[in-house]
Amino acid sequence: KPESKRLKSIQEDDEVEIIPFKGRRKQIAKKMATSVYTIPHVHHFEEIDMTELLEFRKTLTEDTKISVVPFFIKALAVALKAYPIFNSKLDEEKGEIRLEKRVHMGLAADTEEGLIVPVLKDADSKTLIEIQQEMKELTKKAQENKLTIDEMTGSTFTISNVGPMGSIGATPIINYPEAALMAFHKTKKTPVVNEHDEI
Repeated sequence: KPESKRLKSIQEDDEVEIIPFKGRRKQIAKKMATSVYTIPHVHHFEEIDMTELLEFRKTLTEDTKISVVPFFIKALAVALKAYPIFNSKLDEEKGEIRLEKRVHMGLAADTEEGLIVPVLKDADSKTLIEIQQEMKELTKKAQENKLTIDEMTGSTFTISNVGPMGSIGATPIINYPEAALMAFHKTKKTPVVNEHDEI
């Protein structure tokens, strides 16, 4: 066959789906690349005992039932107030590190358009129930591609919850220009030696 006919035949036979690399998808990739090349990524892994928190959740009524994530967000908000260097942003043009006074929590959400980060504003001043309700609303809007610009900007720290996927560890990319990110992973039952050398 002539070369042009041969190439056409190959293209028709191949089963390839094309995904346009533009718009939001391209902006996400650009921001992630900027983060990797700008911020030194240092990773720290830790396990925590969830026993008491899970027992406490069992005592809540149906009206106040919340997931574990609002507890994580609230604990982080308290910690970020105590250690403001982690609630900061880098301004390269001015040569400044901005220590943010308010805690605006970015919530990494996986969508068809890619990784979107809706922002839960003033997490430090909200109750656990308020955090739960707003978190669910923002995540739903992210999945439906209905977030406003204001709901996607201004985060000072970002979290990623991949526990429901069964993941036990990862090295996520920091949400530039923030200073840090925390990822939560699978909760599992496991034998542990306590302070009395007992299992």
